[in-house]
Amino acid sequence: MVYPENFKVVTKSLSNNILLAASPFKRFDKINFGARMAIFKFPSTNQDSVIPKLILWSPLPYSPQVVNVINEFSGVTSESNLDIAYVIVPDREHNLAAALYKEKFPNTKIIGMEGIEKVPLDYTFKEKDGNKLISGEVLKELINDELIYKNFDFVYLPYHANSELVLFDKNSKVLFEADLLFNLGVPNLEQFSPQLGYPENYNPHSGFSFLTRYLQPYSKVGVFMFNKLVNNAKSRKGLEAIYSLDFNTIVMCHGNIITKDAKEAFKHVFLS
Repeated sequence: MVYPENFKVVTKSLSNNILLAASPFKRFDKINFGARMAIFKFPSTNQDSVIPKLILWSPLPYSPQVVNVINEFSGVTSESNLDIAYVIVPDREHNLAAALYKEKFPNTKIIGMEGIEKVPLDYTFKEKDGNKLISGEVLKELINDELIYKNFDFVYLPYHANSELVLFDKNSKVLFEADLLFNLGVPNLEQFSPQLGYPENYNPHSGFSFLTRYLQPYSKVGVFMFNKLVNNAKSRKGLEAIYSLDFNTIVMCHGNIITKDAKEAFKHVFLS
């Protein structure tokens, strides 16, 4: 996985407490995938503190650019004062940055899944937790923190090739996923936009990236690949659990987010 040296970050606000940050990223140093993280901001539980608690989902590599984004969104000017309560690893392929955040912020708790060796997980989703909605009291048994079980639901897909941990934000009704579904098949990708230094007419699907145009919900090639990766037969109950959630937007790591007919797109890919 390759990020440009001194890579740039473009941000998008989903709500008052959710900020997305996207950047260029190449798979195998050749194929344009792009990457995206989310930052959640919640009021401090300490009445004497105005510093918000932050949760990072699928964090981009720790860098001055990313830290500046986190600082600005949190309203905290000093990196040392940041309160990063949790880092959520969305699958085994998106874990590389998590350990450094733990190193920089020792009080940070990392949520992830079994099979990750180089990340010091504090909370681990295991196969027994898979293919069902983990919410409310059930989630509380796994992570006993109101910040998590009152605001989020999870569905763990252990039979996905990358062991996908899907996150649902109950407040915004947004679904967050890493490699379950891509949305690269559009001509203007935010992750390769002029704001990030690319030409106005840049074609992200040229050269080695030709096939990425098919990695989207309404491509037969994409639908085949996404179902192959998730192992639909073994993950069916988990996919149905995800579909049962009342989401109106899908935020993915690779490609533009889906803000229109998101549930229909999900159903078309996995449950049609």
